[in-house]
Amino acid sequence: MAIKKILEDAREIEVRGEYDVLVVGGGGAGIAAGIAAARSGARTLLIERYGFLGGMATAGMVGSFCGFFTTGTAKKLIVGGIAGSLLERLKERSAVTAKGASRVDPRIASLRFNPELFKFVTEEYAVKNGVELLYHSFVTDVAWEQKGSRLSGVIVENKSGRCALLAKVIIDASGDGDVAFRAGVPCDIGDEKGRLQTLTTMFRMIHVDVEKMHDLTTPVVKEKLEEAVKTGEYGFKRPDGILNPALPSGLVSANIVSVPDLIATDAWDLTRAEMEGRRQVLEYIKAFRRYLPGFEQAELSSFAPQIGIRETRRIQGLYALQEDDVLKGRKFDDAIALGAWPIEMHDPETRRIIWKFLEKEDDYYTIPVRCLIPRGVENLLVAGRCLSASHVAHASARVIGPAFAMGEAAGVLAGQSVASNTVPKEISPEKVQKELKQRGAILEA
Repeated sequence: MAIKKILEDAREIEVRGEYDVLVVGGGGAGIAAGIAAARSGARTLLIERYGFLGGMATAGMVGSFCGFFTTGTAKKLIVGGIAGSLLERLKERSAVTAKGASRVDPRIASLRFNPELFKFVTEEYAVKNGVELLYHSFVTDVAWEQKGSRLSGVIVENKSGRCALLAKVIIDASGDGDVAFRAGVPCDIGDEKGRLQTLTTMFRMIHVDVEKMHDLTTPVVKEKLEEAVKTGEYGFKRPDGILNPALPSGLVSANIVSVPDLIATDAWDLTRAEMEGRRQVLEYIKAFRRYLPGFEQAELSSFAPQIGIRETRRIQGLYALQEDDVLKGRKFDDAIALGAWPIEMHDPETRRIIWKFLEKEDDYYTIPVRCLIPRGVENLLVAGRCLSASHVAHASARVIGPAFAMGEAAGVLAGQSVASNTVPKEISPEKVQKELKQRGAILEA
């Protein structure tokens, strides 16, 4: 069938709101960005596609906060500020565990949390700090004040129809760089061959004997599931999964599905990925029952609402974080966030995880503010996994700890931009760093 096109009728779009700061995307980066901007006195609206906040932590049902600590013996805390306040609120509801060594490698520390309570806690805290929320809304385009250099706002589609929302500064925390892409900011996707990290459908199980699974570290799971793969009886290829007792207690979370060679910014690819991920889940549970101690009676409790996305677009910013910056623990003068999570590459060819740790134990690298400032559009910032970084460096910086920290920095910078009527790139990093420290952010450890 020949490809056809239709012409859409020109129409006037109602402006439904004017703000100081618009934040697009309600994951960790967007939550922190919105709260930080609102605390600066900026009238702030956060736009989210789902009916709740949290991003991959809730919609992707990741279940563990990664990137909050250095990797080694000391496991020093490197993320504070707004993220720290949210952790305290989760603790009050018994919705987050204490720091614990990962089942992947004892050098790694993470925090398990209850994604359902995380939805409520983040929403409550955002509203308390003055953030306005708009759920079930997609940003479909941008509006220009000066074509190619300055945005006036975004175009949104939702159940109410199509409208425009205007702002002085826009923060793209969509994860996929949706706003930046539509504004013409140059973006990179994948490695030098365009290959991206695999997608993963997270899932949870009930009726697992948690005591029996105590010794099921990732290497042990890998060994047992390699036996299953060799039989040819199961429809999956990745054996090195991460299985963790989850919150609330009685559930076990699995990070093991591997869907390669599909791009999550393509709706047709994303549809195929969702279907393939759920198919694999049921194959894994069959194998778990036979090969993993404690899983003999395991049943599916829930699929994640959406497949887990590790990588799509990375914007080209004033600086791109590099692999050596991560592994050698480079400290930048314009640092606004710390990172120490290992490079965690989910390889699409081998279906294995490739880990690269920082060269020095309990070291960290810093993320410069320049990674949040796209080329060309002067009143646009990014935060989270669409930061400016190489494919390899991104595999460390993409996790939720640095995302929270980047988001808070973007929100502070946006607030200062509005207050001073100055474009973000003209504001001194020292001014941003000073305010971040005053708010409890950690910029050295």
